[in-house]
Amino acid sequence: MVHQNGTSKVKPSDGESASAWKALSQYLPARNADYDFWWQFTGGHLATILEEADYPMHKQYEALLFHYHWAVPYMGPAPRADGKALRWKSLVQPDGTPIEYSWKWPIKPNDRPEVRYDFEPIGEFAGVGEVDPLNQLATREMLGRLAAVMPSVDNTWFHHLLSTLYEHDYSKLAAEAKAVAPVSTTVLVAAEFYAKGVVFKTYCQPRLLGHPGVTPIPLYEEAIRQMEPNSPAREAVHDFLATSPEGQLMSPFSVGIDNVAPEKSRLKWYFNSPHTSFASVRHIMTLNGRITSPHLAKQLADLSELIKTVLGLPPDFPDDAHAAVELGAESPYSFPTPAAPHPDESTGTDAVTPSPVLPGYVYYFDVAPGQALPGVKFSIPLRNYARDDLSIAQAFTAFMDARGRGAYSARYMALLERLAAEEGARLADKRGLQAFISVLFRSDGELDITTYFAAQAFKPWPAPRRSTLRRGEGY
Repeated sequence: MVHQNGTSKVKPSDGESASAWKALSQYLPARNADYDFWWQFTGGHLATILEEADYPMHKQYEALLFHYHWAVPYMGPAPRADGKALRWKSLVQPDGTPIEYSWKWPIKPNDRPEVRYDFEPIGEFAGVGEVDPLNQLATREMLGRLAAVMPSVDNTWFHHLLSTLYEHDYSKLAAEAKAVAPVSTTVLVAAEFYAKGVVFKTYCQPRLLGHPGVTPIPLYEEAIRQMEPNSPAREAVHDFLATSPEGQLMSPFSVGIDNVAPEKSRLKWYFNSPHTSFASVRHIMTLNGRITSPHLAKQLADLSELIKTVLGLPPDFPDDAHAAVELGAESPYSFPTPAAPHPDESTGTDAVTPSPVLPGYVYYFDVAPGQALPGVKFSIPLRNYARDDLSIAQAFTAFMDARGRGAYSARYMALLERLAAEEGARLADKRGLQAFISVLFRSDGELDITTYFAAQAFKPWPAPRRSTLRRGEGY
């Protein structure tokens, strides 16, 4: 099948269930109820994504065997039959499911999508008093075991972030957990499945006593400066955050690193922005004019069209208008409004006041060794909007088709239909399966585009329907 502008279309697979997963499941032994549940649930998802992404069969087996042996044992307790809440609730998904999948769209006509996922390893003692209050033992164990068998895995930067961005007095953390609601999700691990093998990343969300909610930027900067003391790209980010009107409104929430030798690792610094106007997007994507290129005007125009297309905004939607206000965006997470710290005089601890997930946009600054300026990646949190997944997917694939990048559009649609069908739903009735779409400007003028998929092992969350933001919320 050939697209109207000459791009060859890849025909969707015709299997009802992924053949690689089905074959492996016949011979891989059952282990325990938790492992078996997560293998059935997430293994099936991963196999379907790999199959529709047209991975060679041997690479499907490789990814699935990695998942079975290395990820599934660290996914924590399965949902309880009685529906009772588990001791540790992951924040990867609103319902507590600890995994998210992604599909990076190919640039060249003959390339395939790249499949990835990130998840929160959950240990046996996650959230338990002075044993593992921040749920980090499982991640330490997993990455340590990987480093022992894979020479390419280097956890130097991971250990540095653990030593600088977290409270180490477990007795204070335990006292805090007894007094107030416990914290959740401080570390994530990502696995990326390439032709050359599996590559890992780690994402750290700080937790320091005395800094509930959003950890201040200077504390991040001190940890990052020790990793890259002479980095023009890091200094450019610092200057933007300190002097730009949009930068001053951004809230940091995570730092990501590659688990490779420090001299090869990139650093990704993640932020929420409360603003959803394209004027704000342009300001941040260019670091307020610091980033320039011959392709920039075209890339910004394409990004503007993509946002309007997937959110269902009119073509003439003003650049200074906010999509979240127009469409009534609402985060599916239910967090309390942050309050000022109020230390417990008896323990010296502070109350846990989680940072709310804003109905705004998400960015990260990609600080690579030797670069003068960072890359800037933008993400639309589709799950904050009430549009159904079928409408989003049709609009998005039409956008890709029009730019000659729709070779995998049919397979993408087939993938979504299959994932929805596993929940007994039609795609037109689903909301939030496509959780995010992210965009990074490439130096060659193309857009790096990635779609992120949600998983719901515990319960579906309701689609946001409120038409206006509450007083005091960002937009």
